[in-house]
Amino acid sequence: MDTAVAIQILNAAKAAGCGFYVDVPALYGAKTVALTPEQVLHLTSEKQAVFAQVMGLTVPEYIEWYESQGAVYCSARTLKGHQCRNFIAGGMYLEPEQWKALRAVGG
Repeated sequence: MDTAVAIQILNAAKAAGCGFYVDVPALYGAKTVALTPEQVLHLTSEKQAVFAQVMGLTVPEYIEWYESQGAVYCSARTLKGHQCRNFIAGGMYLEPEQWKALRAVGG
């Protein structure tokens, strides 16, 4: 099926009252979010990209946020040159927006 035709069909379904929702892996399990017709179309081929987009993150950010369970680590280096692995104060179990903001200031 042509992509444009598929989008038209999904838009018609949405206009008729249908909603498109997906459970995105998140802290404490999953978060149910609404999808646009375009996101529905890409869900099967680009699942992580759709998940990242609805969470307001890039794919690498989404993976890091999810794998760290919303934790922001210290960005300093140890005396031996290794990355510090301590959590920063107040930097655990954060939602994506909070995590991204805290991470941007250097953790």
